[in-house]
Amino acid sequence: FIFIYTMFLSEILHPIPPKKFRDEIFGKKVHWWKAPSGGSHRYSKLYSWEKFDAHLHDWRNSNHIQLADVDDKGKVQLGSGEKWDKGRDKGLSKGDVYNLWRHGHSIVIPFCEYQSQTLWSLCNTFEKQMPFKQGTANMYCSSKANAHTFAPHRDSTENFLFHIDGQVRWRFYEENGKDKLRETQSIILGTGDLLYIPIGVYHDTQPMGPRLTASVHFGHKKDDKPNNREKMYDWYRWFEYQREIKL
Repeated sequence: FIFIYTMFLSEILHPIPPKKFRDEIFGKKVHWWKAPSGGSHRYSKLYSWEKFDAHLHDWRNSNHIQLADVDDKGKVQLGSGEKWDKGRDKGLSKGDVYNLWRHGHSIVIPFCEYQSQTLWSLCNTFEKQMPFKQGTANMYCSSKANAHTFAPHRDSTENFLFHIDGQVRWRFYEENGKDKLRETQSIILGTGDLLYIPIGVYHDTQPMGPRLTASVHFGHKKDDKPNNREKMYDWYRWFEYQREIKL
């Protein structure tokens, strides 16, 4: 069975209609969707601390694990914006990464969209209904308040931040002279909130406790060729279906 879970852009962006998002928000400004009443856990199916735990324990096969404010040699560089990457760099063991994370260095897990069928569907929906290249989902995982993240920076992708657990202060900046930034906005993203950041907007984050955030991001398409996203399959539901046939 090929996994097919239908999701609509209108569901994701509610209560903003997709046309209004394209015309008034997309590429123009930051937008924050607060979780509706009783909806703080609406993104819990995207990812979980249990999935995070299982992924980190599978150390041998988890090649893309990143640590904030740690350089390519595994040395702590506070406030540097450096990023240690397990698939690229050496010098840190599983225990080293655990201790650095426990003491406040946020972990980033790239390419999470195939660890969750709901996350895969989210990416697929954006790619089919917006002028986006094939995107990816990174998971930002912090263990405590004021955990190290990254210095103020801007991205070359359209970013959608689905906040799964915890609270994070997001700060936004604009250029104010050569190599200087001026803060223009500060918000606290809570569980169940969604945040859109257009390409090129300077930002940084400050976790206010343990947090889990899915960053789903896309570049712009320059042609009309369809995105050939790799399919998801219902591995276990196949034999469940066979059992139902036999019954």
